[in-house]
Amino acid sequence: MKKSLFRLSIFIFCCFYGAFCMADLTKISSSFSAPTGIAFDSKGVMYVTNWSGNSITKVKSNGDKETFYSGISSPAGIVIDAEDNVYVSSYGDDYILKINSNGKAEKISDGYHTPTGIAFSNQGQLLITNRSTGEIVSLDLKTKQKSIIARGLTTPVGVTQLADNSVVVSQYSGRLTMVSPNGDKTELGAEFTRPGVGITLVTPDVVAVIDNGAGMVRSVDVKTKKVTNLVNNLSGAVALTYHNNHYYIGTWGDGSVYEFNQN
Repeated sequence: MKKSLFRLSIFIFCCFYGAFCMADLTKISSSFSAPTGIAFDSKGVMYVTNWSGNSITKVKSNGDKETFYSGISSPAGIVIDAEDNVYVSSYGDDYILKINSNGKAEKISDGYHTPTGIAFSNQGQLLITNRSTGEIVSLDLKTKQKSIIARGLTTPVGVTQLADNSVVVSQYSGRLTMVSPNGDKTELGAEFTRPGVGITLVTPDVVAVIDNGAGMVRSVDVKTKKVTNLVNNLSGAVALTYHNNHYYIGTWGDGSVYEFNQN
């Protein structure tokens, strides 16, 4: 009885003071090789990029794993469209790979500079972080035309877009920056140590971001700049996505993917 009361008091303390409770964090899969990007298809199947394994792993809802694709140098960002086409950035070879729902793969765009995190824009274009040149590139998937929509960033590794077409960029240098369509920059992440690849829109005004340097997941209200700590004590946290009201986190330290329920 005393042990139960003690555990309950710890749970209440954690939740009251804004820290995560271990019961809400579940390891759902392991044995990845530096999981860097996570995405889900229309059937709820999870795809994970293995940075150091040069491959992409598919994880079915029953937990079964299989290699979905191999032979891509340092795969980083990954997104999946409504037709279940998979798009992956090759950090090592500076191109974007498309794998259609039938498994056919093709390089659809190249000439990047260590492309890392990727995301879809509000208009369906692909947003790509050019880590080495400090740029965000927009790729029209129909015409294959590229345009630079943000410059002057420092080691950008993750990107997401807000409803007003501003982008929020995580930068490995320690910055989290919102860039408006006219190029104005607003710094959001004074509390961050080293924002990582994982960044995802949770609500129209709230963005969740991996803080790789602190081993945490934090959320930021882009209007108030309020930062909330969601999860800590993550070993080498890099990947992050938000799917069906759950967070999915990839950690390099133990090569695992975790599920986190904030509610």
